[in-house]
Amino acid sequence: MNSLTRRSIKIAHKSAQAALDAAVTISARTSGLTTPGLDISGARSKEARLMVQEKVAAAVEGVLGAQMAWGSFWVKAAFGGVTTPHHVSHALVDIAEAAMAPAQRMVRANARRLTGMKAIG
Repeated sequence: MNSLTRRSIKIAHKSAQAALDAAVTISARTSGLTTPGLDISGARSKEARLMVQEKVAAAVEGVLGAQMAWGSFWVKAAFGGVTTPHHVSHALVDIAEAAMAPAQRMVRANARRLTGMKAIG
């Protein structure tokens, strides 16, 4: 199995974990955010604010990571480091991983914090 195949499998595993974590997080948050009644402690509004802040932070971090990976690819190409389609494929995977990593970390942390859920195999 070549390294690009291994990386693709790793990305698929991380994406499956992120999807599961997102479902668990949404489930945990929905019940708390839709419960009627007075929120004296402010926990629900704090959680709603945290949801938005985390999404914005993960999106910005993902964009910056993708830009850095893209810039790295162009610098490498400018100095002759990109000579085959294989190099381009790896660079595109680098960009995708850099873009997805912050959101995957954030959703994993939320699933752990809200439910204590462990990662899949």
